[in-house]
Amino acid sequence: MRRRLPAGGWWLAVLLLATLAATSAAAAPPAEPGLFDQLFGTDPAAERAGKASDGLALPGLFAQGQRLADALPLHDLGPGQGACVAAVPLLDALELLHNTGGDGSITVTLPEPRRTIVVPAAVLLASPSGPCLPLTTLAGLLPLAINHDPVSQRLLVEARAPLPVLMRLARAERQARLHPEALRPAFPLVPRPSALARLWSLDLAAGLVQAATGSDASASVQASGELFGLSAHAGLGLSGRAAPTAGFTLSDARETPDLLGPMAARSLAIGDIASPAQPLIADALSGRGLLVSSRPPWRADLVDEIDLFGPLPAGWEAELWHEDRLVDATRDADAAGQWRFARLPVRLGENRWVVRLYGPHGESSEQAFTRLIGTEMNAENEVDYSIGFVDGGTPLLGAAPQRTASGAAAFATLGWGLAPALTARFGLRAPLAGNPALSLGMHGAHGGTLWAATLARDGKGGLGSALRLARRVGATDLLLDLARHGRDAGPAQAPPVREFAGLASLSGTGRLALGRSSLPWQLRLQSAARRGGGHQQAIGGRVALPLAKLQANVGLGLIRQGVAGWQGGATLGMAATNGPWRLRGGLDAVLAGGWRLGGGNISAVRRTGSGTISLDMGWQTDRRRLSGGLAWNQRLGAFGLSAGLSRAADGWRLGLGLVVGLWQGAGRWHAAPAGLTRSGAVLADLFIDDDGDNQRDAGEAAVPNGRFIVGNSLRSETTGGDGHVLLRGLPTGLPVDVETQLASLPDFSLRPARPGDRLRLRPGEVRTLAIPLQPTGSIEAQILLVTGTARTPRSGVPVTLHDARGNPVARGVTDFEGYVLFDGLPLGLFHVEAAGQSSPDLSLSHTEPDQQITVLVPPATT
Repeated sequence: MRRRLPAGGWWLAVLLLATLAATSAAAAPPAEPGLFDQLFGTDPAAERAGKASDGLALPGLFAQGQRLADALPLHDLGPGQGACVAAVPLLDALELLHNTGGDGSITVTLPEPRRTIVVPAAVLLASPSGPCLPLTTLAGLLPLAINHDPVSQRLLVEARAPLPVLMRLARAERQARLHPEALRPAFPLVPRPSALARLWSLDLAAGLVQAATGSDASASVQASGELFGLSAHAGLGLSGRAAPTAGFTLSDARETPDLLGPMAARSLAIGDIASPAQPLIADALSGRGLLVSSRPPWRADLVDEIDLFGPLPAGWEAELWHEDRLVDATRDADAAGQWRFARLPVRLGENRWVVRLYGPHGESSEQAFTRLIGTEMNAENEVDYSIGFVDGGTPLLGAAPQRTASGAAAFATLGWGLAPALTARFGLRAPLAGNPALSLGMHGAHGGTLWAATLARDGKGGLGSALRLARRVGATDLLLDLARHGRDAGPAQAPPVREFAGLASLSGTGRLALGRSSLPWQLRLQSAARRGGGHQQAIGGRVALPLAKLQANVGLGLIRQGVAGWQGGATLGMAATNGPWRLRGGLDAVLAGGWRLGGGNISAVRRTGSGTISLDMGWQTDRRRLSGGLAWNQRLGAFGLSAGLSRAADGWRLGLGLVVGLWQGAGRWHAAPAGLTRSGAVLADLFIDDDGDNQRDAGEAAVPNGRFIVGNSLRSETTGGDGHVLLRGLPTGLPVDVETQLASLPDFSLRPARPGDRLRLRPGEVRTLAIPLQPTGSIEAQILLVTGTARTPRSGVPVTLHDARGNPVARGVTDFEGYVLFDGLPLGLFHVEAAGQSSPDLSLSHTEPDQQITVLVPPATT
């Protein structure tokens, strides 16, 4: 039997408990000085709580356009001190193996090549989320860098070595690309408005040059639009001292085989095209022609060497990056106005190149190219094809810029999946003047080895054969090539076929472990029989050292003819980025009877407020000649001005230039900085949709100062007073997601009618995207348990919100006071259901956007 305290004796119990607490506190040993203050701060009301415990945020983790984690604990270290991220959740999100030692250090295991690194306990800070790693020191410990965007609350990972989570996502992406119909996008794809013909954008350029050999004036125009449902790109160049150049291409490319109806094509090109390479019978050729292909553009043959190309506006430069290292750079466009990186070697599995474009006025953009080698052959009974016609070396309009035209020919390549690990490929090249050439190849994957065998008969009746074996040993790819070429050594053939009657080579590609980093390396040994007689041996290699702000490449290339001595050279290339500066430089040494310095060059570009200043210098040892130049570029509104002074072999040269871009949107033409024709753009229209028809009508207010998240990046552009903003420099071909940043909206009750939009843009396209905002309201419901005359708040009760049609639109659970809040609701009628009870209809309107309701529920019956 329990005994109760007498009435009025409750104060005796309180006094007794207080006495016991005071006695225990006096007897307890003193706490560690400063420990409580270190963790929680000395001010009870302060937000900050000492190092690694201040200002907790929970941003998402993103890499290569994909979300790796919904939220990671990120702690603010105070003004000017940066932030730190919880180490263990970060490593778990990156799927890196790790364990914590007794001294508090963390040992991390990295793949490809497999190695371990230790994160010392001294660099880890204590935090309520466990050991915390400052973002400023992370790049010096792990092969990655993380940038925090505090506005969009996103952590952006820049990987500098293979990471398990990215490798897994790459495999998932490959499977999704094999079956794109099964891939569910985050947002619905916005269809492109149809039109028979329209012009999207123009890039105009004009220049004057005064040199020792004379003066010249030039002008060019690049145009992008749509014609007969295809993407159209045209270019025209005029010069006072050279023949006009022109180019025109109609094209379309898709991930799904639904182009041209029953032909089930993925890509189509008419005009100035690039035909695919055909082993032993034809190289990749550029010229006027027609190309229709059902082959996925991201899949490559085991015997392929890849060519990458894209639009290069006047004054721009392109850098090619592969596996976190700078491979090549160019400022020169071909006859079609394209940058081009040719004959790129590939390794097994996924090959990912990044092309970074830099404009003369501080612009920059990035485009990624993926090719899959060997691991994704045709499925069983899957057939793909590439057919067409090409007049190699001859443009559609104007005269051929070079006299090495290969002539007109029809071509066809057919692939057939005989088995899951065996694919047959048939090639045909039929020139208008000459005999046809045929090839037949088998590609397979057996016993951990990828192989390709090809037999060919060229147009001159010669027989050729090639065998390629590839195998991965640890983190190293080994590649064995054996080839015997036919009689045809014409301009349509690849350079090795034109130069050699036969060759044998052994290549290796991999990474060398070096602490947190790994060094990508390539090595090639080749022995070949020359068509003119004699033999040639060659050795080539490259090692790259990718660091946080410095890229160093060391290359070696040696050639020996017969029994003569070795000749060749070695190169050292470096690239660095430091704030507004972008630096590139190199040295080369020549071996000819002994090593000697061949020369060197350096290039420095500095971004200014709205332009760039660049300096280029070069030295040739044999000629004892110094060359170089200084260039200044400035953007004034939509116009870009440039001036340059340089010295070359023909003397001094002075140049002046002017560029401007034009684009069409909102029913009129606008001026903008040049470069629009090479990439996609979105004209966002942000407005309050009063009538809910998702269209902007007269009288509906624009929303200024709105911002957008494109992909995983928060754009800096904001909408103007008319609600419009141009988001330029967007990738083409691949889907692009556009979301409204809710924090930028002036009224927190405004919400987009759609959470986001997905677009697939074409080069030069300026897509108008209406983004209607709708006023929203909220409903707060309290659930009370009725027992007699008592009404008690009930926590943990599931509550469902229904619309006017009775469809459930939201669900929630009551808190400890019985409340549940539904916000961001469109205006209209709703009712609440909980524990079998339903509320009356609640109306959300412009005048009453917020409602409160109490739902009474009876006791549960047994």
